[in-house]
Amino acid sequence: MQIQLEKTLDVAVVERHLAELWNQTSGSVNPEDEFAVLRARVANLLVYVESESKCAEVNGIIAELTAIHPSRVVLMLGERSTEDRDIEMSVETFCQTDKRTGAKRLSCEEVTLKALGSFVGELPSAALPLLIPDLTTFMWWRDMLSSPDESSDQVFDALLQASDRLVVDSAEFTDPQSELLAITKFFDHEDYAHVGISDLNWARLTSWRALLAGFYDVAAYHPLLDRINRVRVAYLAPEHSPGAVAPQALLIAGWLASCLGWGLTKDETLGTNTETLVFNFSRDSGSEGGSIKLEFNRVEVAEGKPGRLVQVELHTSDERPASFAVARSSDNLHLTSEASVNAHVQRGRVLPVRNRSAAKLLAREMEILCNDQIYQEALAVANSLTPPPQTP
Repeated sequence: MQIQLEKTLDVAVVERHLAELWNQTSGSVNPEDEFAVLRARVANLLVYVESESKCAEVNGIIAELTAIHPSRVVLMLGERSTEDRDIEMSVETFCQTDKRTGAKRLSCEEVTLKALGSFVGELPSAALPLLIPDLTTFMWWRDMLSSPDESSDQVFDALLQASDRLVVDSAEFTDPQSELLAITKFFDHEDYAHVGISDLNWARLTSWRALLAGFYDVAAYHPLLDRINRVRVAYLAPEHSPGAVAPQALLIAGWLASCLGWGLTKDETLGTNTETLVFNFSRDSGSEGGSIKLEFNRVEVAEGKPGRLVQVELHTSDERPASFAVARSSDNLHLTSEASVNAHVQRGRVLPVRNRSAAKLLAREMEILCNDQIYQEALAVANSLTPPPQTP
């Protein structure tokens, strides 16, 4: 149920229309039903998109999300590179229903603001007064992310200053290298010290990290894992930047290096071609000697999702050759782990590929307020893996 408002940014008018929509919803319930329709708001959620197509996509995500976290949602569409058009506003409520009876139980609300051209800059002044006081405010930013020391984006800055947590998805980055670096700078910027940061793409790596860490739970593998000298990370090209290393690949490599104490050597890049990029790492002084060659390999897999990991392999090549691998199955339904020692293969755990929806990933992040130190450390290493300049 939606109402298109006249040209007004009056908060009282918006609240009145939302209350009317809720009353209409409540009035449509069977009088004999012993349960009332509740109007629930446990958080504020700001969502910013830069295209009409994303706006339509978000509406479906919000409907699923609010079943888990009923929220006051303020959806902003800001199309900058088009002719000017003043802010248009609409309000909408939608109900969650009882799966067993189909009865309406929970009424949630969304305010949509659309602005074009120069009027995009006015979105924060229209959106922020609509936030419900004393509720945690999350901001899901679905546009280009710029570094805080370089950004002239006053819209982003104003919205972030009013938020408790920023949520991004590095799988959507159009320039992965610069946007991953921007996240690190936000962590370190004193103006945003109050803001937690989440990356939905990091959450997608949970099962990969669990399977790789599982090799270290086997005591017999420890001497071999201490002598790893080659790591291969295979990935599918990102959707918006096919020539870049996928953020998932950078993050899993950064996680391995930061957890195991590997340091990037001064010569950094050993070699590169159109599909492979190689970096050289060294172990810390407490481990057995030698260097580790980290290889990013872009591959093609039928029906694979752009930017996703395909395989992570750890290898030794000494007198006891061994390998430890986690891979996506050919049908994209499972992750499998496998260890090979002296040509003897030991199959490990098999986990289903969860393919959680954006709504479920976002709902999980809305349960967390503190920053993930492991993610920050992995990101720091990932940002050090800069490809060499391309030769003409």
